[in-house]
Amino acid sequence: MSVKKLTIIAILTCISYIVVMFKIPIQFLSYEIKDVVIAIGSFYVGIIPGIIICFVVALLEMITVSDSGIIGFTLNFVSSVTYIVPICFFYKKINANNSKDKIQIIKGVIVGTILMSASMFILNIILTPIYLGTPLKDTVKLLFTLITPFNIIKGIANGILIFILYKPLLKAIKIGAKEQ
Repeated sequence: MSVKKLTIIAILTCISYIVVMFKIPIQFLSYEIKDVVIAIGSFYVGIIPGIIICFVVALLEMITVSDSGIIGFTLNFVSSVTYIVPICFFYKKINANNSKDKIQIIKGVIVGTILMSASMFILNIILTPIYLGTPLKDTVKLLFTLITPFNIIKGIANGILIFILYKPLLKAIKIGAKEQ
């Protein structure tokens, strides 16, 4: 891996962590756009570096601004990975076919939102009763009334931002990379 690529990964990690500071709290959940930055950055650096960025940002968040410890770290990491990997997979499919078809990104966002919501459903059944100290039946109620709808809306909102921002941000990353 080149120094240039490592530098870009470090910058993307920093930006992703910074946007975590501007989260919108919704009960014990929060909405932030780190997955937008990670997904678009992963279009440039690749899926594996994107997963590494997810790990580092979740770790930094756990150490510095989160009070949910390893449970929050686990949920943040898995949520980000299950969201960005399908989006990057579909984006790479565009590049492989030299296609300009934005439908591939929309497919990626749909699949990413479904995978992220499903994985969060399963992990929240296991981890939320521990984190909140509530019975499983209360957690299941929260899953259907708050957590799953929140994750679906978050996935769609982030997808809209990715769709709007990916071309100008990729152009900026590529210009910045060429100047070095």
